[in-house]
Amino acid sequence: MSSPPLSLAVASATAASGRVLQALGELAEALGTPGTVAKVLAEAKVVLREAEAVLERLQTALEDAMAAAAAMMPPTLGVNAEGLYRALGTAADASASELERELCRNRRRRWGLWVARTVALVLLLVCAPLLSLDVVREALGVTQESHLVPCLATVALVCQVALWGAGTSKRHLATAASHQRHQALRYRRLARDIAAATAATTEATEATTAANATLGMLEEVAGHLKTLVDAVTQDLEMAKGFPASARVLGDVVVALGTVMGDKEGTQRLAQALEALPGVE
Repeated sequence: MSSPPLSLAVASATAASGRVLQALGELAEALGTPGTVAKVLAEAKVVLREAEAVLERLQTALEDAMAAAAAMMPPTLGVNAEGLYRALGTAADASASELERELCRNRRRRWGLWVARTVALVLLLVCAPLLSLDVVREALGVTQESHLVPCLATVALVCQVALWGAGTSKRHLATAASHQRHQALRYRRLARDIAAATAATTEATEATTAANATLGMLEEVAGHLKTLVDAVTQDLEMAKGFPASARVLGDVVVALGTVMGDKEGTQRLAQALEALPGVE
């Protein structure tokens, strides 16, 4: 029988997984009615914070249970595989955090370039026709060969090229950060699997294995919700529809259908995805 703290933490995590899946479905469906997105997004963030707190409690309870079981076993010689995987997971998390910070800096650079390009284009559209008038050139004291218009055009072009480059960099950074997060998650699961495999008794092993599966499920769905929340937040900031949210939602549909086998949740999210404008 699993210890009371572990069994309570597993029950809380199972309920939290259900709430996270519900929040995923509601946020996905809200994308079809933009007027409700902000409210549903705020509710999803609350659910995500609660799930992260439950996740932390379950992980602590699971580690305590495995430590208690392992303490009853005689020490063994060889490589500490669990410690190695935990160290690799920590390193992957650190790499992902650095990539995400660079992604934020990239977003600020793209915003600055967009502003500079827009200002240059506006000035170009205003100055070009005005400088074609003799009376305006005489009033400003410039010649017909003024370099102002070519300079503005050059600034606009350079900013646009830089925007393209920053956009490509953003996609690469996002892909790399996501890969590192998944690697960290994989290493932590491997570490917990190894720890669970060395449990003192079969009964303890079964309890920790079930808790580990519950923990993995909650990590999976909470990770998908966080990714979708981040994408929706970014789309709201850009105010150009929900292209990033649609891409993330497509990935979530695939994950729920293949990794988790949640047919009901997959169908709900797939219907919400199909209902988005511009998505076929």
